[in-house]
Amino acid sequence: MNIILFDPDEDLNSLSVKDARGSHIINILKLKPGDTFDGGIAGRAFATFTVRDISNGIISLSHQILPDEVKPEYPVSVFCSIIRPIDARKVFKNLSTIGAEKIYLGKTDKTEKSYANGNLWSEDKYRPLLLEGAQQGHTPYIPEVTVHYSLDTFLEKNCGNFQNRIALDNYEATIPLGKVQLEPGRTIMAVGGERGWSDRERDLLRSYGFTLCSMGQRVLRTEAACLCGFAVLVSRFW
Repeated sequence: MNIILFDPDEDLNSLSVKDARGSHIINILKLKPGDTFDGGIAGRAFATFTVRDISNGIISLSHQILPDEVKPEYPVSVFCSIIRPIDARKVFKNLSTIGAEKIYLGKTDKTEKSYANGNLWSEDKYRPLLLEGAQQGHTPYIPEVTVHYSLDTFLEKNCGNFQNRIALDNYEATIPLGKVQLEPGRTIMAVGGERGWSDRERDLLRSYGFTLCSMGQRVLRTEAACLCGFAVLVSRFW
């Protein structure tokens, strides 16, 4: 953890040593009374915490809220096809770490039906992964996640929010991702599932103004394509 986050409804003045964060403070950071650490309130604020006391299995804390604005690192969001939950966990955590503004999920034509029935797609399941990613990335910002019935419903409800619309595709791409021009404004990058887009979806994406882009000849796993594609897009902000 490079920052220790608390949920807004948590007690900010104490933490059990059995909590993963408390264990990190004791066993990794090796903090003692009087020491400070970087922290924050998830989605709301950065803060500096001070260890006041450690006794009876409780770490007593004080804190100071900092004026730094909590905001997404980049104006880039990702739509990802619903994939097997063990791989989707990496998508949630890594996109939170690297700085995605929002994460959208939805069934696509080639989605394995059993994946959509998994229990990862509820907030109580994926939020801990977003928090873990944010703590790695040293930020209280938590990407908003929405789950859609299909690519079609996602496009219908959200496409107008983005000035730049990009879809990764190995077969009908017209330009390398690294060479695509971005206009000022927000960007959405769509990534298909493990069997890619259907012909119908490619036509649908193009009808909504998406540019089909490539990242070389290799066929990447969806979770790798999400992270690599996002990194290529935001590298122009570095």
